[in-house]
Order: sequence, then C-alpha cells, then structure tokens
Amino acid sequence: MVAAVNSFIFDTNTLIQVVPNLKRAQKFLLDRFFPNIVTSDSEYVSIDVDVGKRRMSPFVSPLVEGKLVEQRRYQTNIFKPAYIKDKRAPDLRKPVRRMIGERIGGALTGMEREMANLEFEMTDQIDILDRRLEWMAAQALLNGTVTISGEGFPDTLVDFGRDPTLTVALAGAAQWGQAGVVPSTLIEQWAHQMLKKSGGVATNIVFTTTPWTFFLADPVVKQAIWFPGNGGNGNTINVGAQIQRGAQYKGKWGQYDLWVYNDWYVDDNNVEQPMLPDGTVILSGEDLMGTRAFGQILDPAFNYEAMPFAPKTWVENDPAQRLIMMQSSPIVIPSRVNAAFSATVCAAVVS
Repeated sequence: MVAAVNSFIFDTNTLIQVVPNLKRAQKFLLDRFFPNIVTSDSEYVSIDVDVGKRRMSPFVSPLVEGKLVEQRRYQTNIFKPAYIKDKRAPDLRKPVRRMIGERIGGALTGMEREMANLEFEMTDQIDILDRRLEWMAAQALLNGTVTISGEGFPDTLVDFGRDPTLTVALAGAAQWGQAGVVPSTLIEQWAHQMLKKSGGVATNIVFTTTPWTFFLADPVVKQAIWFPGNGGNGNTINVGAQIQRGAQYKGKWGQYDLWVYNDWYVDDNNVEQPMLPDGTVILSGEDLMGTRAFGQILDPAFNYEAMPFAPKTWVENDPAQRLIMMQSSPIVIPSRVNAAFSATVCAAVVS
C-alpha cells in the first residue's frame, strides 16, 4: 500500500498535503501552575520566600515593659538549574532535495531550502525543550522534587522541601473505586491540609483518566452537578466524552476548576511514559506561584547572559557541515512549595 501511494505521488507530480506532527509538546502544567518566567545572571537562581507563621500579638500588662516580638523572617532558596545543549548536524543533502511541503519537482533554491530546514530544526529544538520543562513541572507537582541526570555530572535530586503530608498514596481498600471510599470527601480533606501547611487555596484539580471516572461516580458529585443548559448557576461539570491533547477542561465543582490531563514523553531508554501516571490527582492553584527560571548561558558567544533559549549555528569547513545548537539553563520551581497536593488514588489501567 505504501509503495502504491508513493508511486501515485511521483506519477502525478502533485503533492496533496503535508501531514503535520501532532505529538507536539503540551504546556498545560507550565502555563497553569508555573506562569512566571525569571532569568538569573549567574549559574544559580534565588527565590525569596516569606516564612509566615500564624502568630498573635502578646498580652502584656500596661504597667510593664512591652514584649519584644521577633520580626517576620524570610528565607532565600537557591537552586542550580540544569543545563541543556541540543546539538544537531542537519543532512547536507536536504538543500538539494525537495523538502517537506514543497511541490513535487521543487520550487525553492538550495539556500531557501537550507534556511527552511534550519527553521524546522530549531522549531523542533524549542518543542522538545518545552516538553522537558513540562516534565520538570510534572515532577515538581508529583513529588516536590526533580531529579536531574545527564552526561558529565552525577544524578542530582533537587528537593524543594514540600511537607511530606502533602504527598499521599492510597492502598488496598482505601483506593478510589473501592466500597465506601468517597473521593469528594478526601479532596476536601486534602485541600484543608494544603491550606494548613501553606495558607494556599486549591483552585484546580487535575485528574488522570481513571480517577476522573471514579470522581464522576461519587454520589456526592452526582447530586451537586448543575448543567448550564438546565438553568443551574452552581456546579457545571461536563460528563460527556471529551479528550484533548494536554488537558481537557471539564467544568466547575465548588471552587475548583476540573481538568483531565493526558500527555507523554519518551524516556532515556526510548520508552514512552505518561507525564502524570494514571491514578494521580493533583490539587494546586495560583498560590503555588510557580516559576520557570533560567540561569546563565555558559557561552562567550552570548556574553554569558541569561536567556530562556540560546540558538547558534556555524559551519565546519572540511568536510563541509552546518551545525546548530540550542542551549538553555532551566529549572521549574514551585515557589510556595506547600501550595500543591499530590495523591495516587488508584492503580493505573494498563493500555
């Protein structure tokens, strides 16, 4: 069948269409929970955190000296970002061959094809860098940590210091879907715990596929649903089948925006993995104050400046070869780390 299709294309000398790649990086977690972008003019990134305690003013007799009260404290958390160097050697023959999307027979010059190919490669470099940042965001939300490993340095665990009570894994009869387990009750307990530990309010719940089905089956949730078309102005959960790349918005329940998240990445062993393992539920919101931070680019060609992306290209003379490289020094930081809650609520459904 493939041979017949290829023969048809070249016989008619007509290119009908380009089939685009739909497996592009999704940035839902980044855009929803880590919207702030900062750069640092050193290899390190610093975040000042106001260390708040729920203190009260002291009672003191008006006839004695006032009681000395400690000033509010803040702490500076310092992180060393990872470093990324995506280097490529594009095929030298591409500029003399028809490129993707070009009409059969060719319409571009070699220089035009080379420039278009460079744009194609650099766009892909940005795409896979965005996917790496989304993975870092997922790890920070899941565990309150990110493990960085790569060539030239040992595995490094970046621990943001999340309170251990904000990461739970239900087991056995306590899992969602088991008799007597009420997801809505647990969500309220977890949101209260997050509020206690951080002062932050959860405004978003991110479900993976299986927990979402158990949440919808909760009788408390069913009784609370008001559909927009029925004149309800409270909860508006869409229970119809909807799947989108990245995250699908499912409506409102109480104070929470509800999302079902689906995204994947290919790990170092060339195995496709989910960004959030099925069975996961994440609670968080704007109070997380998530940040995408970028450190210094260690390259004199960029004057050692800080920038999110640093693309460069050069040509080797013999044999002739154009090289392109994308550098970045990123880290994704949950600035108010306790303003997120992660729960593994059930076993994943193997597909």
